[in-house]
Order: sequence, then structure tokens, then C-alpha cells
Amino acid sequence: MGKIDISLSSYLSHPPVFADLFNAWLYGGRQVIDYRELQAEDPVQNRPEYAATYKHVRDVVKMYYQDGMELVLLGIENQEEIDYTAPVRILQYDGADYQKKIRRVEAENRKRLGLKTGLTAFFPEDRITPVITLLLYFGKEEWRKPRRLHDLLRFPDESDRLRQFVPDYPIHVLSVREDMDISLLHTQLRQVFGFLQRQDDRKALRDYVRENEDVFSCLSTDAALFLAAAAKGTRLLTTLPVKEETCNMCKALDDLYNDGVNQGLVLGEDCFAALSEKLLADFRMEDLRAAIKNKEYRDRLYKEYRIERC
Repeated sequence: MGKIDISLSSYLSHPPVFADLFNAWLYGGRQVIDYRELQAEDPVQNRPEYAATYKHVRDVVKMYYQDGMELVLLGIENQEEIDYTAPVRILQYDGADYQKKIRRVEAENRKRLGLKTGLTAFFPEDRITPVITLLLYFGKEEWRKPRRLHDLLRFPDESDRLRQFVPDYPIHVLSVREDMDISLLHTQLRQVFGFLQRQDDRKALRDYVRENEDVFSCLSTDAALFLAAAAKGTRLLTTLPVKEETCNMCKALDDLYNDGVNQGLVLGEDCFAALSEKLLADFRMEDLRAAIKNKEYRDRLYKEYRIERC
């Protein structure tokens, strides 16, 4: 998903933010998941023996513990455009996580019972941790389908009987623009998503930032960089104090809008937006920070990535 995928994954990796999102989505804003009970899991899903080329890295994945016991594995997959293969993709990801858990149980049983490799080591009383994957969608177009595996399958006419024998697999799609009730959030994620819900209306966005000045005047740098990249805010990026722990988005936006009125400019410059996307995709955060502040360095990166100056 490019710049949004990487920067959002980094931001949502913070346990309080991660817990806030799932508390809003799963529990209607009730503070059920304690962020202190979350533990980061390895996002890399190693390939099964039968799929030589398969490998996937989860965007964000954490195990939630309750009273010291594993309760549920929570994953997030970010999506900027509608993916019409999403049910199969999510099924594959969840299946790989379940397979990983089964292998861990089998390894523990073999060690405990002294069983040889190759013998069955998963027993009737064994259980594994459930997996919940949230597909977080940022696109403008309404995500109607697919929302389940059956939405992808072609059944013959009058095939209701056949359909009932084909296992279905629903997925959980949450549109930040359309479905997210930000009033259920209790961290800066409320303002982050509120910003994104208004990013296409400059006046509404500016008013919203002013109404939430107490938050946007000291927004975390991770959140500010994500918002600027998501909104393709090239000139907004150049005004952010990225070397500090927090950013004053109110001043940055005011400077941008005032300059835009004087020079006929608007949020977003395609050239730097393209460069930002490539740098974020290559995990070159230090180069991005340097490009924001140094024009000569920025020009060198334009040449490196063969981006024509706009």
C-alpha cells in the first residue's frame, strides 16, 4: 500500500493506539483491552513446505493476554484501494497464523512427551488461540464487496444446495472515511482519523484542526508524518519539525493555507509525494527527513528515483 501502509503500520504499532482502535471496533469504545497486556508478535509468516514462494509480512500483529494467558491474536491489514481478492488473501494470512500456532503446540508436545519428529503431536484436548484480522480501508470508493469468500465464487444458477456445502469466510472491513465512529476513540487516533475523514475538504479540515488545537498543537511526530504523507502534503511536510518528538500541526497548516492563498497553491505536490512514497516504501526514513529540510539532497533523490521535477 505504499506510504500510508508503512507509516500507519508504524503509528498503529504503539500499544495504546492499537488497543484504542480495537476497543472502539470490538467493544464500542469500552476500555476492555489493556494496552499493557499486548505483546508484539513476529509479523513474518514463514512459508509452508508446500508453497516454496509464499511469504507475507503482516502490517501489524499483536497478541492480547488476559491474566497471563493468550486470549486472541489481533492483526491489521491496511488497504488504500479495494482489493477484490481480499477474502482469499485474509483467509491465507489467518490460516498461516493458525498453522504457526499448531506447530508450536506440536513442538511443545514432542518435547514434553519425547515424541519423534513426524509423529502426530496435536491431540484432541489441544487448543490454539483465535485470530482476528481487521482490514483498515482508506479509499474514497465505498467498499461494498467482497466481504466474504462467497462473493468471489461463481455458482451455477439455482445452486443454493451446492452453495451451502462450500465453506464461507467473512472478512472484517472498516472504512476510515465511512464506517469509523471517531467518538469511540480515546487517544490521538481520534484526531488522526478525523483529519483523514476531512482531508478532501480544505475548509472543513482547517476548522477541525482549529477545534482540536490542543491535540494538533502537540501531535506525535509519527502521527504528523503519517497525516502529511496520507494527504500528499509536500509543503506541509516541509514545515514539520521532524527532529522533535511532537509537531505543531496547527501552525504548519496555517502557514500552508496562508501561503496557498497568496500563491494559488493547494495541499499536495505530486513530485515530493511520489518521492515520499518511494522513500517510505524503502524504509528510508532518515533520507525522508533530510529531503524535507535540504533542497539539494532532495534534488539528488529525485534523480536517484528518476522522478521528473514538477
